[in-house]
Amino acid sequence: MRTKSVMSAADTGGHGGGHATQTDASEIFAEHLARVGYADLPAAVTSAAKASILDTLACVFAGTSSSDVIEITKTARQWGGQPSCTVIASGGLKVPPMSAVLANGSAIHQDDFDDCHDNAPSHPTSASLVPALAVAEERGGVSGKDLIVAVALANDLTCRLAKAITAKIFDHPWFRAPVCGLFGATAAAAKIRGATAAQHRHALGFALPLVGGTWASLHHLDSSVRSIRDGLNYHNGIIASELAMRGLRGDPEVFEGIYGFFPAYFNGQYRREEIIGKLGEHYETAFVSLKPWPSMRNLHNMITAVLDVMKKHNLQFEQIKHVEMEVGKINLTRCRPVTVGAIPDKRIDLLSNLHFAVAAAVRFGTVPLELYHNAKLADDVILNAMPKVTWRVSARQDDPSSFASFEIGRAKITTASGQSYDCECPLDGALGHPKNPMSREQRKAKFLECSKRAINPVPEARALQIIDMVEDLEKVGDIAALSKLIA
Repeated sequence: MRTKSVMSAADTGGHGGGHATQTDASEIFAEHLARVGYADLPAAVTSAAKASILDTLACVFAGTSSSDVIEITKTARQWGGQPSCTVIASGGLKVPPMSAVLANGSAIHQDDFDDCHDNAPSHPTSASLVPALAVAEERGGVSGKDLIVAVALANDLTCRLAKAITAKIFDHPWFRAPVCGLFGATAAAAKIRGATAAQHRHALGFALPLVGGTWASLHHLDSSVRSIRDGLNYHNGIIASELAMRGLRGDPEVFEGIYGFFPAYFNGQYRREEIIGKLGEHYETAFVSLKPWPSMRNLHNMITAVLDVMKKHNLQFEQIKHVEMEVGKINLTRCRPVTVGAIPDKRIDLLSNLHFAVAAAVRFGTVPLELYHNAKLADDVILNAMPKVTWRVSARQDDPSSFASFEIGRAKITTASGQSYDCECPLDGALGHPKNPMSREQRKAKFLECSKRAINPVPEARALQIIDMVEDLEKVGDIAALSKLIA
């Protein structure tokens, strides 16, 4: 079907607002979603999808012990309904799909440990996995291959939408992760349901009026919204896909129409080619980064820079006299003061504090998950390590062409003996980026660390079973076997 849609920013000199008769990108992508199967995916994409699935399950496990998630799980239990979908680490609680996504999704971002696309930026598997799992359990008989395909395609969609936006990250009030991620959540749920191209398009059309998520929770500190946003947003993907499968008709011209996503949310500032270019050939899924440390991804450049130099020169905390970070306008806002006793009440805010994270890295040679839950460890960093870390503002850190909120990680380490070492790490050098990926052992260690923090801690033998099953997910005939292990 040919539709009248708004032209992209690239086609209108970067301003949007023109009109042209063309097929809306949502229809093209819907056909792609319906067409692609497991055999069509490159090996690098299936491997990346499995790595992201395991990583996201780790984040859910760790988040289930949060007081907010505990209350949300109680709410899901109280609401009742058809007991078809597993609440992870609950000891076997099953609830309807929407409630499962609300509970499991709300656990993902509790420690800011979930995967991300550094160039988009977005958190794709936070959006795709729990809706896909919930629908898979409800349907029954869904294979591991089916789950991989749903996550791979949904992640590609989320990342493409986020990458297509040409405006700088703070030019609009909308936070890209949830507003783009909802379409990924919807696509994942619809793919598991076996949607046709028309049903995929209608599902995306139902997602459009459900889109939401501003910078408010990052601007105003001490908000639960920031940590539970994935549950708040992505249960709407269940609604959108279900309505489409039942024959209801969603809004057309979802992405490019005059009232579509890009014109309505981003003033038509987008590149159409990023959404539909090389569909079936190029998958952004393979370019998703995993986080080795529980902190905002934007801090990882600096942490990597400092830890790489410490490792190279075998520097211990006691040998380090001073670390001076070089920051620009963005990272300066992440160097906020921290007082003793900040953990546990200020945990979510500390996860985006560059000063605290780098001090922790210097103190422990890593940034442990336990740091954000153990007041004694946190206070040790505040009292003994943060005084060693300072910063200076440099204009060269402010890249006027950058749409993202990353700065190059630059610092200088001075030792007690008077030696000094320069540290530098670009965006694609941060540990966890596809160009500098975490090793299998590092990913395994992260899963074990997270699963121990679950509300019902996972015995190591079972955690290892989960790891093995996800690594061989294409061999799993029914995803129910995985659901049983993560219950």
